[in-house]
Amino acid sequence: MSFDLATATTLQTMHALGAREISSVELLDAMIANIERFNPDVNAVVAQDLERARVEATAADDLRGTDEFIGGLHGLPMTIKDTYATLDLVTAAGSPKYADHLPEKDATVVRLLRRAGAVVWAKTNVPLFAGDHQTYNDVYGRTNNPWNLDRTAGGSSGGSAVSVACGFTTAEVGSDIGGSIRQPAALNGVFGLKTTHGLVGGRGHIPGPPGTVSEGDLVVHGPIARSCGDLKLLLEVLTRSTTAFRGVPGARLQKFDRQPDIADMRIGIWSDDAVSPVDQQVRNVVEAAGVELESAGATVRNDVRPETSSEEMHHIYLRLLNSAMSGGVSATAIEQFAEAAGEGWGPADDHETNFARGVRLPHREWMRSHEHRVRVQLEWEQIFHDIDVMIAPVQPVPAFPHNTEASYGHRTLIINGEEQPYPNLLFWAGLATMPHLPSLTIPLGMSDDGLPIGVQLIGPIWSDHKLCSMGEEIASVLGVRFTPPPMVRA
Repeated sequence: MSFDLATATTLQTMHALGAREISSVELLDAMIANIERFNPDVNAVVAQDLERARVEATAADDLRGTDEFIGGLHGLPMTIKDTYATLDLVTAAGSPKYADHLPEKDATVVRLLRRAGAVVWAKTNVPLFAGDHQTYNDVYGRTNNPWNLDRTAGGSSGGSAVSVACGFTTAEVGSDIGGSIRQPAALNGVFGLKTTHGLVGGRGHIPGPPGTVSEGDLVVHGPIARSCGDLKLLLEVLTRSTTAFRGVPGARLQKFDRQPDIADMRIGIWSDDAVSPVDQQVRNVVEAAGVELESAGATVRNDVRPETSSEEMHHIYLRLLNSAMSGGVSATAIEQFAEAAGEGWGPADDHETNFARGVRLPHREWMRSHEHRVRVQLEWEQIFHDIDVMIAPVQPVPAFPHNTEASYGHRTLIINGEEQPYPNLLFWAGLATMPHLPSLTIPLGMSDDGLPIGVQLIGPIWSDHKLCSMGEEIASVLGVRFTPPPMVRA
């Protein structure tokens, strides 16, 4: 059998299933074998329903080739991020409060995966309520990076990205409000798509609390996989819903029917910024990509930026982000933040004050921030008259050592030999998140100590499908493809 789960993309896996090179049951067994071999070290898969998985995989094999063939993911075993409600499978979202929570129905994304024929059977680890750039919690413990177990897997979709990298699944669905799809994808050497805000329905995602039916500001839902083609396949599945496109009747995702040619592409490069300085290794990868793409025929520019300053865009993002997170803060805690917030509502010098002000933000102040956001959206719209895609770092450094002892705001990172605030990780996430733009992460290089370095490709609003096609061409020109971690190749 030529099929190799260690390297296969989801598209290749579906072809192998369709050609009967492998059965769904055999594929499930291969994924279970990988979990048994590698999960004790990485701790990515945290809950399983093996009995149900075998029943569904067997049924998928029995139906293959009949009129009851289900869809584009028919018989594909998949894990799912442990923030998505999954029928009768514990969904803890990293919280001891929900350690025994058994949802009575699937989240929207889980329902759509099942509708396409996927066998959703296991959950992957997250930080507490998906609220960190590292994946650890008091229910399941810490998830480690398979490229170096002493380094972070990223967050909050850390378990998702590790599972894709290690062959526990070939594709997953993550959520992203502060880089939570892009950062883990970049740190584990896989592909991820932060979708346009409102494109993919998030009902059944925790947070908010179980049973929440409204959709929050900034947070999005999108695929993590092993190629841009995989992302397009999952994107088709996830947008077949009345909740897609914000429920606008007749809305359609912008398609790109022909594969773009690099010679026709206009590319912006944003490799560093004073607000969040970038490690030279990461900066070199971004800038080298620009040089190579220009040599291949693309028009490359390094001078295209929004008119609003980087500092002001970051402050707008933090105000909106912290306000969006306030829904999970108790009334008592809100009052306790009053002293920490101090006077005024403007940006402060420390993370705790900014967070306290954000969660207590009066609606009139939120409206002012939203007005600033819309102005930045218009500035990005103007930028995309001049370029097709902006290439930027996902975060300033490759995967960093585990750092969970200090509180979020008191952690630091070493960048170019100097200490930088840990919350600076949010700057590069906010470039696309604050104005609701889609952003595609591709693995692009390696650090000096053998860790993956990914970059994000930011595109216009609603250009998700086209962005995947452009990413496919860019990856092809740069020779980018999924490579499993050394522990899997050994």
